[in-house]
Amino acid sequence: MRWCRLAFVLSVCLVACGAQPGSASRPPLAEISPSPTTASPSPSPSPSPSPSPATDAPVAPPTTKPVTFTGLPDGSYITHLHSTCSGAQTFHITVLQTLVVRARGGTIEVSSGYFGRGLCVIVYASPTLASVLTTRRI
Repeated sequence: MRWCRLAFVLSVCLVACGAQPGSASRPPLAEISPSPTTASPSPSPSPSPSPSPATDAPVAPPTTKPVTFTGLPDGSYITHLHSTCSGAQTFHITVLQTLVVRARGGTIEVSSGYFGRGLCVIVYASPTLASVLTTRRI
């Protein structure tokens, strides 16, 4: 009975691996050893290094910082970043987000990389950029 079971298991394994019963790759039943063979253990994968606790990781500086304006008339205003506190377009660096003022105050977020370089946020009073409402050195 044990031989029959072993032969059946082997034939199932061979068929699953693509060998056909009766093919030359299958050993004859007489050559099958009655003693069970133990498979050699496969090498276990090396453990991956555990991540450092969050307390050890440096805290990244914020990517943006708020710039707040108060005492302005309610409304929406175009803001630009300039190399000097002048509304002249010759000093223009980039367009910032629209400043929305409610209850005489509003805040925009400016990339933290612009701070500490002597640059200015320009708030225009008109959509045509003809007049400046206020400026803020960052």
